[in-house]
Amino acid sequence: MKRFLFVMLVAAAGFPLCVYGAELRIGYVNATVIFEQYSLAKEAQQAYEKEMIDLNRQVDAMETELQAYADTLEARKFLFSEERLKEQKGELETKQQAYLKFRQEAELKATKRNEDLTKPIVQAIEDAAKKVAEKDGFDLVLDSAAGIVVYSKPELDVTDRVLQVLEEAKQASQAGQTGQTGGGQQ
Repeated sequence: MKRFLFVMLVAAAGFPLCVYGAELRIGYVNATVIFEQYSLAKEAQQAYEKEMIDLNRQVDAMETELQAYADTLEARKFLFSEERLKEQKGELETKQQAYLKFRQEAELKATKRNEDLTKPIVQAIEDAAKKVAEKDGFDLVLDSAAGIVVYSKPELDVTDRVLQVLEEAKQASQAGQTGQTGGGQQ
């Protein structure tokens, strides 16, 4: 998920560089830190890794089977007639193509799954950054992990406040779900 860093531009009502002499207040977050520390991002990462273990096992099993078939064919090629050897090589090529197709599909599936897991987290981070920006009076919030912020005063780092908003939203969501579930049983 770390490779899906994003640039967050949050403005209260657009961001003119100068509003009749008023200062432009800019803050920043570190998306990498948020992805490492936000509990839902950690849970999504664990779910992704768990799913990828099974997918990688399938790819590895196919690769092992393919290699074993190729090794067996190589070792026994002198035992086959020319026609039978040609058939076996054709079958090996078919298996190789099936393996490559499966592997490509697995990579696409992994990328799609990562995007599916990451998208709501990125949206939640953007929403939390916007809340913090509006509450603290920032006109613009950048992502330092994307390399946009070269220097800034530490007090302009809103990463911890964004994390706090995210965790509070998660707890409120869980409390709401518990209340809905528990309320129907009484």
